[in-house]
Amino acid sequence: MRSFDLTPVGRPAMIISHRHSFIFLKPRKVAGTSVEVALAQHCGDDDIVTPITAFDPLWDEEEYDHPGTKQRGYLRHSTLPAVRKRLGQPLWDTYFKFAIVRNPWDLVVSQYYWATRDVDWQPFRTTVGGSLRRFWKYPLRVRRNVFALGANVARIFWKLEDVTFDFFVAYMLNYYPPNGRFYFDRSGSVGLDFLIRYENLQSDYASVCERIGLPHSELPSLKTKSRPERNHYTTYYDDRTRELVAKKYRQHIEHFGYHFEEP
Repeated sequence: MRSFDLTPVGRPAMIISHRHSFIFLKPRKVAGTSVEVALAQHCGDDDIVTPITAFDPLWDEEEYDHPGTKQRGYLRHSTLPAVRKRLGQPLWDTYFKFAIVRNPWDLVVSQYYWATRDVDWQPFRTTVGGSLRRFWKYPLRVRRNVFALGANVARIFWKLEDVTFDFFVAYMLNYYPPNGRFYFDRSGSVGLDFLIRYENLQSDYASVCERIGLPHSELPSLKTKSRPERNHYTTYYDDRTRELVAKKYRQHIEHFGYHFEEP
């Protein structure tokens, strides 16, 4: 039985290295933590590193726990337009800018396993209280706040269980928007110099290291336990769910050339 968790699917983050003149934007669920950890080791005191994903007992704390450095003002503004505005156009134009992109249909399967991973039922005051605090913290996100509160109440009283993949795609995708703000500027154009493809993670990361002058090492394998079944993503879809994801991620599919592979 799979319960549903409304914890955000990963944490967006970023690294701005003045020492090596690069900007790395980390969207959600694209194996970004592995790259983030590897790059952070080469950052200096004046570089900006937002805190790496907080410890979770499912994964290896000593591998990726990082308090962040000089992240003030960037922590919740790690999207492409926001970083460019805060950093300034001269540095933005000069630095090498990159992020990671992933096949949308594969990404949604990863989102599903994260959202429905096995979690302990939290006390009422913690679960529902956290949802109520969202109304104060994010007053303009009314629809999402109401959804979060209702779902967490349901988790406690009715034990919302057995969330199928079809249900997740049909009703939950709005809670997990595409990562477009990390790739596209306000005009809809790709605003980065390079995209590491998840499907070519190691080789593309090696290309980045060569470009910015860093030694290339094997990326650590982190945050992989939330998806215990490694079946090919195509096995999860029917025609309806396949089309729903295609519509949701149309911009990504058109710009990055992804398609639904043959099983």
